[in-house]
Amino acid sequence: MKKVTIRDVAREAGVSVTLVSFVMNAKMGKDGRLDCPVNPNTAARVLEVAKRLGYRRNNAAASLRSGKSRSLAVIVSDIASPFFAEICRNLEAIAYKDGYTVIFASSEESPEKLANLIETMVGYNVEGLIVAPCLGGEKALERATGVGIPTVLIDRDIPGDEFGRVLLDNYDSGVMATKYLFHQGFGKIEMISYKLGVTSLIDREAGYSAAMEDAGLKDEIRLHRIEYDADSAKKGVIEIFRDALKRGTEAFILPTKKLAMYSFNALNVLGLNLPKDFSFVCFDESDIYDLKKPVIPHVVQPVSEIAERSFALLQRMIEGNITAEEKTVILKARLILGGRFGVRPTQASF
Repeated sequence: MKKVTIRDVAREAGVSVTLVSFVMNAKMGKDGRLDCPVNPNTAARVLEVAKRLGYRRNNAAASLRSGKSRSLAVIVSDIASPFFAEICRNLEAIAYKDGYTVIFASSEESPEKLANLIETMVGYNVEGLIVAPCLGGEKALERATGVGIPTVLIDRDIPGDEFGRVLLDNYDSGVMATKYLFHQGFGKIEMISYKLGVTSLIDREAGYSAAMEDAGLKDEIRLHRIEYDADSAKKGVIEIFRDALKRGTEAFILPTKKLAMYSFNALNVLGLNLPKDFSFVCFDESDIYDLKKPVIPHVVQPVSEIAERSFALLQRMIEGNITAEEKTVILKARLILGGRFGVRPTQASF
């Protein structure tokens, strides 16, 4: 069966190819009318003919002709992670209002998979990228910037003046969590982290270590780095807790939600309780934190602001309307002491 072309639609509707192009490329306004310089009755006739003939607009060809695909790509480490899932949800809503389609993908902390995804996005002619880079992902991202695709980094950093950045002050977050535990009277404070080597965790670790040293507790610093794999991580946390009981550890800082979940699992396996055996400061938001009594203190990242600021920054980079200083945005986290279920959230300041 012969493919229906834009010329077929123009001939059948008795109008020019240019007019059909105007109609087929127009956005639908809030009033339900097409936003194009064509008489509404004529536009309706063109749409009716296109539907009857089975014409489908070739988006790929249109984007090649115009140089604009009205599409963006967002690549995070794990789209199933509640933290990244919430960022993606917000980004999709923001982008949709501005007429963009967003393609989402997960690198799964693999530089090889990130490289394949970047190559795919280059082929899709996306106008921009928002990426949470994995360790070793520098070469893959150089491919994107090398062909002129504006790229904004979120959550994690890598070197390069060509990137935009929307990052959390993770060092300050580590300091804040540690100082809160000092305020509660604890001195034997430890942190469990991953061996991933990503900057967000490295900076949180550095904040914890610096706060401990400033408090004269350098000899009490214990930073445990475990494997990212779920089974290994669960076993690792159980062993850390078992040994921590012997050392008289009082509290743990858990710098990701997954690490917090593994820690609650370890408590159950070992028959331990909060706050009798240990106290925690966790990261991100979870119903589990809120349902515990007392509520688990947790550091909350401004997820909606990360989405808003990264999209706005990417737009300015696409337009070329930005200075080098404006390409980096650093946001602050909050330490939440109360929960959402019957307890008014309070924000600590340390």
